[in-house]
Amino acid sequence: MFRSRRSWRLTSPATLALFALALAAPALAQSTGPVHRGYDPTATIGGHFHEGELGELALVLERGLKCNCSCNLDVHSCQFQMQCGVSPGWSERIRRSLQAGESPEAIQAGFVADFGTTVLMSPPPEGFNLVGYLLPAVAIVTAGMFIGLFLARRRASEAPTPVREVRAEDVERLREALKKLEESEGPDW
Repeated sequence: MFRSRRSWRLTSPATLALFALALAAPALAQSTGPVHRGYDPTATIGGHFHEGELGELALVLERGLKCNCSCNLDVHSCQFQMQCGVSPGWSERIRRSLQAGESPEAIQAGFVADFGTTVLMSPPPEGFNLVGYLLPAVAIVTAGMFIGLFLARRRASEAPTPVREVRAEDVERLREALKKLEESEGPDW
């Protein structure tokens, strides 16, 4: 029913194979890069449509918009990690709008008008969204106050009270306890 420790070895072939698979699994699950239309395999990393001033603005906009392919990633990350068909079109729309001279605020407002505020990576601080912005701070402050009160009460309740008079029976009991302790402990040499 029970195995001895010797029957399971760390260096058995099966164990080594499982260990190798566990190490290789994250590498095997990695994306090999975008395979969507407009992908240039000869482009350098970081140079994929994001060079120059317009490229930097496009990158800021892509990182501020959430792809609606249900990945919950920003448009830029979704292109390179999820390989969906939505984010390349959105990236193209952003790039064309910037080249046409539209401001980043107008482009973002256009996406919000088309898809609602759920397209924003961080929702605007208005209405019920304020709860999401304020609740963590309120919870941390409240928890700190409760911990402070708890520690203050604990310190107050644990404060020793001085003994004014010692009874003779308490002194005798203490002497007997010390004598037993000395007898139970032998010399240290």
